[in-house]
Amino acid sequence: MKMKNLKQSPLKQIRMQCIEYWSDSNKTVRFCHSIDCFLWYLRFGKFPKTIIKAKGKDWEQPFDKENFKIGAKYSPDIENEEYEL
Repeated sequence: MKMKNLKQSPLKQIRMQCIEYWSDSNKTVRFCHSIDCFLWYLRFGKFPKTIIKAKGKDWEQPFDKENFKIGAKYSPDIENEEYEL
């Protein structure tokens, strides 16, 4: 995989790679089930602690690997604007 825009921060480059991998779908990246990927926690383009601090405790759920192992308790098929960055 080739990073395209070197002027972006590394976190934003990771986010763009995830979106590119999942066919340009932000929603699919949000509910990514590839929990073994070492970049999984960074798929939002920000550090998890930064997002949770800014958005609140409800944002811990998208970073809970156990949730994804059992089949996410929330689904990309359900329209939920709460989980949009």
